[in-house]
Amino acid sequence: MAISSSLSTALSGLNAHQTAIQTTSNNISNASNPDYVRERAVFNSLPAINSIPGDIGTGVEISKIYRITDTFLFNRLSTTSTTFKKYENMEKYLKEIATYFPDVQDEGLAKDIEEFFNAWQTLSNNPNDSSAKVVLAQESIKLSDIFHQLTQKLKDIQKNINKDIKAKTDEANNILKQIASLNKDITKNEANNISYANELRDKRDALEKRLKEILDVKIYKTDISSYNAQGEESIDYSKGYEITLGGYVLLEGNDYKELHLIDNKGNYDIGIKKDNYSLANITKNIGGEIGGLLEIRGYEFNEDGSSKDGNIGDMLSSLNALAEGMIRNINSIYSYSAQENVQTDSLYTPISISSKLANTPLPIVEKKLKHPVNDGIMTLSTYDEKGNHIKDISINIDSTKSINEIIDDINSSIYNNDNNANYGAYITNGEIKFVKGSYDKNGNFTPSTPTQTSPNILVKDDGSMLFSALGEIEYIPLKQINSTDLPIPLQNGSFDVVAYDENGNILAKRTININMDSTDPRYSTIQGIISQINTPNIDDNNDNNSNNDFDDLYKASIAGGKFSLIQKEENIYVGLDEDSANFGGAFGINKFLNGTDAATINLRKDLKKDPSKIHANKSPAQGDNEVANAILQLQSKKITFYKDNQIINDTILGFYRQTTSSLAIKTQNISEKKETTSTLLTSIQNQYYAISGVNIDEELINLEKFQRGYQANAKVITTINQMLDALFGIKQ
Repeated sequence: MAISSSLSTALSGLNAHQTAIQTTSNNISNASNPDYVRERAVFNSLPAINSIPGDIGTGVEISKIYRITDTFLFNRLSTTSTTFKKYENMEKYLKEIATYFPDVQDEGLAKDIEEFFNAWQTLSNNPNDSSAKVVLAQESIKLSDIFHQLTQKLKDIQKNINKDIKAKTDEANNILKQIASLNKDITKNEANNISYANELRDKRDALEKRLKEILDVKIYKTDISSYNAQGEESIDYSKGYEITLGGYVLLEGNDYKELHLIDNKGNYDIGIKKDNYSLANITKNIGGEIGGLLEIRGYEFNEDGSSKDGNIGDMLSSLNALAEGMIRNINSIYSYSAQENVQTDSLYTPISISSKLANTPLPIVEKKLKHPVNDGIMTLSTYDEKGNHIKDISINIDSTKSINEIIDDINSSIYNNDNNANYGAYITNGEIKFVKGSYDKNGNFTPSTPTQTSPNILVKDDGSMLFSALGEIEYIPLKQINSTDLPIPLQNGSFDVVAYDENGNILAKRTININMDSTDPRYSTIQGIISQINTPNIDDNNDNNSNNDFDDLYKASIAGGKFSLIQKEENIYVGLDEDSANFGGAFGINKFLNGTDAATINLRKDLKKDPSKIHANKSPAQGDNEVANAILQLQSKKITFYKDNQIINDTILGFYRQTTSSLAIKTQNISEKKETTSTLLTSIQNQYYAISGVNIDEELINLEKFQRGYQANAKVITTINQMLDALFGIKQ
């Protein structure tokens, strides 16, 4: 073998060790880079020369430079990091929410509720004190303001979460774009099946870990290889690469699809384009940081865009339930205060039936109605003068006819079933009412003058949906409209209507029953309640006098969506009592508080403007403090709260503390999960970096080894050079 061959062998060693030193140097320079995977140069002998007495080596080469990693351990690290990031984001927002709902007695909303009831106690002690009324008005406004502020704070947090979701979605799209580009470069660089694009794979690992943290995507790698880099095992270098989310492919190879933001009542949902270019909403299939944000924000929304579910939706529901419960119960008690006449705010908005509308076939005017009228059977219930049920009358409603023709059909059926009928259907003030009147021998109905509604006929079942189409909810079962059309829901129960003289003496009292589960419209419709109030010939006072009962003193009616109790004599007053149905609160009779929820609760405008109008009394008698005292006692009584589909019985402060405690427990649970996941993440990181991280001590040893190898090969070259010099000298 020639000396030149020996020189070539030494040169290969020199080059190989130089490459190994460069690889080690790169490891050391990236020791503080958490996304870097340490590399190892693999030495392989060059093909030997076959000879006698044996093979003669021709040197060494660096055959591969491997990343020392474990794909499966990296997946565990990414998954655990994803869970940690999710809990970290959730904890941040839950703690922010919790700051507005302190779980202590003398702070936040609880303190304002106590001060509100303390003001009622002061008024109860001094029912005619104008300064006590001013303080009560101020505390009522203050309480309303904090309800408004808390509602707005929750909505602001919801807005911030939506901004966060948008920012993270944009980040995810950018990552997808970068990974697709990296995949293209990796494929190009590794096309010869010899080279390994280690740096590109490091960048891709970092990006996919971050993408998983944001969305908890599924990453599929195929053809994963296992290598032994001379004592260092590497499970890496997959070829197939796919990312999916919610069952849809986000990225395959170097092709990717962007995520799209979908507007959902002012909130962001997330979608992905399907093969037919339509958007698939995958919001509920997203995890990671965005998934945690979605759990806080919620997935369903009210018409105003506020959350219905999620942690924010739950808190808004609790706030609304608390405010609604206070409004309903305080207003119900305050409705006991006697006044000359009652007229509520509009409970609903009926469609005004003009003469043109009344004579036009319903299909032509369908767009003006709440919904189409059906072909169906309307069932009317008739009663005698004492409110006893007589019979039911069925009427076929033809939806192709006009309203006037339908009214004629109704009256014809009434006349045919009862020749002595003194009631019929008639349009009064733009609404269909059953009024008193008479029929001629041909069955034509004429209303009495002035037009009076009849307590003797009620709608038992409107299969045609006529009254619903016209927006006249008084004839519709309360059970059907209770949670949607009434400002505040009623309860099954009863209430008393009470008439007083100016000295506070009770002139007449009548108990009105409400049973929304009953098939009798007297107890399950608004018109039935009015009928109970107006039914004549009931001896309320048990004095055998039919001229001094409640119906002789007051008349109940509903028109234009407003409920009224109008006096028939002067110097008399009307109020409610024993209202277990919350009728006064639901209908807004002599309200103390306006609104229906936490966003709208407020002191009634005229009481805010003039607190002297606030009443502490139930009867008109001087010094009466029964209403103030009853509202004061309300703070220690269990009342009904309606939260979503739940019915909760608790005190006002008890319900609030239940809400704050629940929030505190949720926050604590998330914090504990975050800490547990953090501990697990640290453990997995230690395992992963023990394999893939740079160990400076180890690298310094390798550097020393490779340096010695380089020096030794250099020494061989020097020695060979000296041999050549000696050889050339001999020839000379």
